[in-house]
Amino acid sequence: MTRFFTSKRMMALLASFILLAALVGLTLREREKPTWPEAFLIDAFGWVQGVIYAPVHHVAGFFEEIQNIKALYEENAKLKSNLNDYSSMAIQVEVLQRENKKLKDDLYKLKDISGQFDLVSANVVGRSPSSWNKEITIDVGSKSGVEKDMAVITANKGLVGRVYEVTPYHSKVLLLTDKERMGISAKVLNNDEKNIAYGIVSGATNDLSHTDKVRVEMTGITLDTKVEKGQNVVTSGLAYTLFPANLYIGKIASVTEDKLGLTQTAEIEPAASLGSLEFLYVVKKAKAEAR
Repeated sequence: MTRFFTSKRMMALLASFILLAALVGLTLREREKPTWPEAFLIDAFGWVQGVIYAPVHHVAGFFEEIQNIKALYEENAKLKSNLNDYSSMAIQVEVLQRENKKLKDDLYKLKDISGQFDLVSANVVGRSPSSWNKEITIDVGSKSGVEKDMAVITANKGLVGRVYEVTPYHSKVLLLTDKERMGISAKVLNNDEKNIAYGIVSGATNDLSHTDKVRVEMTGITLDTKVEKGQNVVTSGLAYTLFPANLYIGKIASVTEDKLGLTQTAEIEPAASLGSLEFLYVVKKAKAEAR
C-alpha cells in the first residue's frame, strides 16, 4: 500500500515536470498572444508591482528631492561665502590702492625734507571726540626711534604738533590747536631778512569740531615788523629741542593789534588738514646733527 502511494506521488511529480516543461516551451516561442497561464501570471505580477512600485517610487523621489535641496542649499551657501569674500577683497584692494596712491603722493612731496631729516611714518589710530582739538594717537613709539617732543608733520610739511607721550609701540601727539599746552616759536617769512617777525603760535582761535576752516593764533609780534595776509609762517628753530627750523605752519589769514596796541596778533590758516589726519610723519633729529 505504501509503495502504491509512493509510486503515485512519483507519477504526479513527473507529470508536473512535464507540464511545466510544456509551459516553458510554449512561453519561449514567439507568438502573437500569450497563453492563459502566462497571461494570468503577467497580470498577477503587474498588479503586485503596481501596488509596490508607486509608493516606493514616490518615497525614493522624495528622498532624492531632499538630497537635491540639500545640495542646492550647500552650493548657495558656498556661493554666498565666495561673494562675501570677493566683496571684502574688493574693498581691501580699493583701500590698499588708495593708500598706495596717497603714499606715492606723500613720497613726492617729502623728497626735499626727507633729505634734511630722518622721518618715521605713522598712521593715526586714535582720536577722541572729547579731545578732538587737543591730541591724537599714532602707531609708532620708542621701538621706532620716536621720542618725546619730536615734531609731527603731514606730507605737505604742514606742522601737526609734537609728541608728548611715548610707549614702545604708540605715541600721543599734542595738536597745534591745543590752546592750553601748545606754544611754538615761529617766524613770518618775508623779503626783509633784517626785519623778520617772530611770535608764539598758541593754539586754535575756534573749535575744530565745528568747522573745517580752523585758525591758530600767533601772538607777540612786535609793531615795528610788517606782517601781511598771505605770508608764510614757519617754525623759528629758536627752541630747537622742540621743533627744528622752517617746518611749515601755514599762511597768515588776518592781522590785528592787541587791545593795548603794543603787539600784533595774526590768525594763521594751518597747512595741515587738522580735521582729517590719517598718515603722518614724525621728524627726528636733522641728518647733519645725527652724523
